Amino acid sequence: MDTPATPSDAYKAIIDQLVHETRLHGAGSLVAERGVFSNAPAHQEYNAFIRSLSPEHRALLARMLSEARDGTIHDVLAALTWWMTTREVGLTFRGEPMPIELSGMGLHGDYVGRRDGWEWPT
Repeated sequence: MDTPATPSDAYKAIIDQLVHETRLHGAGSLVAERGVFSNAPAHQEYNAFIRSLSPEHRALLARMLSEARDGTIHDVLAALTWWMTTREVGLTFRGEPMPIELSGMGLHGDYVGRRDGWEWPT
C-alpha cells in the first residue's frame, strides 16, 4: 500500500483497507479454506461443529460469517458517520480534516460502494 499524500488519499486508503481485509480475513475465510473457526483453544467446540458439516454447509456457514462481519463493519461506519455529521467529530490526516462520505451516503455508503466495485470519484 502506498503512503497516502493527502487527507482524501488517507480516507480512501482506510475504506479500501476495510474492504480488502473483510474479503480476506475473518472466520468466514477460515471456515471456507481450512474448515475451522479459529485455532484458539476456547474455540475447539466450534471447530468440532464445523468439521461435522458437509462441504456445502461449511460453505454456507462461511458466507453467513462473512456477511455478519461485513454488516458489523457497516454498522460501525454508520455510527461514526452519525458522530461526524451530528456531533462535530472528525478524522484528520497530518492535522488536516479528511473528507468523508464521498458517495454522499456516509462512510458506510463509501464502504458498501467500494465493496461492490464502485470507483472513487476523481
